[in-house]
Amino acid sequence: MASTDDSRPAIGIDIGVVLENRGDEKRAVGDHPLLSYIQKQTSAEATKALSQGWTGSTFYRERKGLGKVVLHALVIPTADIQQVMDAVASPSDAPVISKIKVAATGGGALKYQSELERQLNIELVIVKELHATARGLELDSGAESAKQMLICNIGTGISLVKVDEQGKVERVSGSGIGGATFWGLVKRLTQFRDFDKAIVAANKEGTLGKADTLVEDIYGRETSKAIGLPPDLVAGFLGKLDADCLSDADISAALLRMFVSNVGQLAVFQARLLETNAVWFTGGFVQSTCSADSDVGGGAAEIAQNAIADAVLFWSGGSIQPLFPQHAALLGAMGAIHDAL
Repeated sequence: MASTDDSRPAIGIDIGVVLENRGDEKRAVGDHPLLSYIQKQTSAEATKALSQGWTGSTFYRERKGLGKVVLHALVIPTADIQQVMDAVASPSDAPVISKIKVAATGGGALKYQSELERQLNIELVIVKELHATARGLELDSGAESAKQMLICNIGTGISLVKVDEQGKVERVSGSGIGGATFWGLVKRLTQFRDFDKAIVAANKEGTLGKADTLVEDIYGRETSKAIGLPPDLVAGFLGKLDADCLSDADISAALLRMFVSNVGQLAVFQARLLETNAVWFTGGFVQSTCSADSDVGGGAAEIAQNAIADAVLFWSGGSIQPLFPQHAALLGAMGAIHDAL
């Protein structure tokens, strides 16, 4: 929110998001170059041409006590932070600009906090990443403080987060077998070096069961049916990984199914413990690293979400509903400023 009260941040980054009063954009943050940069990068035309891993958009929301506000959200990979600092930093002989407060979250914001503050003449207000994700989800879904929510955040690892009716955020469980595990195995076992392409190939070209040991591999197809087990049920993931006929797409498909089965099981068991009938899935694994307008990027995000939904259906028997936010990539950025105000 643009405000003359400098105890409130005017810009938030994941890296990042800007929240300001739509009718009075210049009053508090003036011509600060970071504001101008984010506004430019999140324009309708610019977001279509953002680099891989970048996500940007502009949102309009009603906030109690603030009226209508506009949020400029820009998510930037940690590897590209120096690029942003180079683009935004003022020359040494430039007029001194007023320091502004910036709500920030994510590993990059913490790692580069001192450099960002020094080079961009800002003060970072750090928001815990899971808190930012939860607040961003509330804002995105419109479910702010309405009821208890369970969030399964799939990033490097997995965090299961409960948000109660009063808005308290608590990490209740998790796993070190996360997105980094899946991607590390894909890179080790296949030639894929692009996450989205690996996901799309798994869906379009991979054959499920070629790399896994199935029930029918143990009992035979007819005997499996006789003892009441589906012949194509996985008895052991990657049990046939040494087969000669496997393609990279087959391996990627097996890894995807193994990973989402673990995710679905964790989420369903935690939902039952909390007696809730829905789980929100967030994090890098359920979003694309490409533009949403890209056939590859949009397809990968949808495939990952559908795979998770199938796993939740399997483990819950249809009693637990998997939910996915509209703006998955921007939740941290949206929540940083939401939580800091």
